[in-house]
Formats: sequence, C-alpha cells, structure tokens
Amino acid sequence: MTAMKTMTCRWRLARLPPDLCTGSATAEFAIVLPSIIAIAGLILAIGRVVIVSMDCQSAAAAAAREFVVTGDESSARSIAADVAGGEPHVSIAHDGQSTSVTVECSVLPGPLDVTPTRVTGNATAISQ
Repeated sequence: MTAMKTMTCRWRLARLPPDLCTGSATAEFAIVLPSIIAIAGLILAIGRVVIVSMDCQSAAAAAAREFVVTGDESSARSIAADVAGGEPHVSIAHDGQSTSVTVECSVLPGPLDVTPTRVTGNATAISQ
C-alpha cells in the first residue's frame, strides 16, 4: 500500500480500528489475477499457433522439394506428415515445371476460441 493510500485510509477511518484498511492489497490482487492468467493463456495459445504454422510451412517446403527430386507423390505426402507431425492435409498441384504444395495442419483451440484451429503452409518448387 502506498503512503498516500495509507494516509487517505487512515484519514477516512480515523475513528475505526486500523486493521480495516489492510485487506486492500488482497482485494486488488484478486481482481488482477484472473486478467493476468487470461493474458498468459492467450500468449501461450498464440505461441502454439505460430509454432504449428512454422512447422506446416516447413512441411510444405520439404514436400515440394521431395516431389521435385523423386516425382513420387506418396513420398512427398509422407515427408510432409513427418515434418508437420500428426496427420496434415496435403494437396499437390503439378503443372509442367512447377509444383505447388499446400499443407493444412490442425491446432488445438486456445482460450475462448480466439486463435485459429487450422493453419496453412504453401510452397512452390520449380523442376529443371
């Protein structure tokens, strides 16, 4: 409790026992704590979305590279699943010289469902 708050409390409650002003820090903490927990949960959920998004993008790049090198679509899907983890949805489009791979990964929902539940990674590779 700050000195100004202590003086105000003592001035208003001059005739009351001094222990009536001692619970204000606990009350303020009880009000602020849920907000801090919600913000921490949101930061963790956003971090999880960013990490899964980066893994999904890496999976798309690895699958595109694999398809250009081997020409085998099942091998590219397998590489994407290994890199992304879990079971991502992989779509491969090949038109002559370029190959586009889109990998869609699922993310656990965050608090209050404010974060996305699916993220997408795209990569294009050109064969020579």
